[in-house]
Amino acid sequence: MTSNGSRLISIDGVNAQALTEAARSFAARNRRNRAGISSWGASGIFDELTMAEPEAGTPSTRTLLLLYAADLAFRLRWEIRPSLDEGRMVIAAPYVATAIAFGQAAGLDPDWLRDLFHFAPPASERLVVDPAPPRQVADRHGFVEFAWQRLEKRLGGLTRAEVMDRTRRHLRASARRA
Repeated sequence: MTSNGSRLISIDGVNAQALTEAARSFAARNRRNRAGISSWGASGIFDELTMAEPEAGTPSTRTLLLLYAADLAFRLRWEIRPSLDEGRMVIAAPYVATAIAFGQAAGLDPDWLRDLFHFAPPASERLVVDPAPPRQVADRHGFVEFAWQRLEKRLGGLTRAEVMDRTRRHLRASARRA
């Protein structure tokens, strides 16, 4: 919490629909704080990646996480910090823990991941939404799903369910440590 009463709330998880619902519910309960929601992909980086020609190749896990960090830097600069400076509550869904948990699930070094996101301020409060990941193709619009779809062939044969379950386990473990 800052001196003006603003708060940064982190809501992390692998189920994008559940994250969105939790963020909206939290914002509705905190209207007096003029709560706003900051979601991944706000910079448009991932939209550009989606439209890239096949010749552009498949990004690595590190590249996707570097892009997530760039997107988060954009969100901090243009959404999160200005709202906090105005004394508002900001709900970041997802925030840092989701990206770190995905990176760990994909086999990246936890120290590298923590260093990558060192620039992000800690949340005043952190929530992990932990329902089972969505099974329908139409629900695949969160960062973890996006990353898995791009990296499917690079993840050493891990299935979507395995990546989602590993990411959830890392999120639960990090929530216990917090």
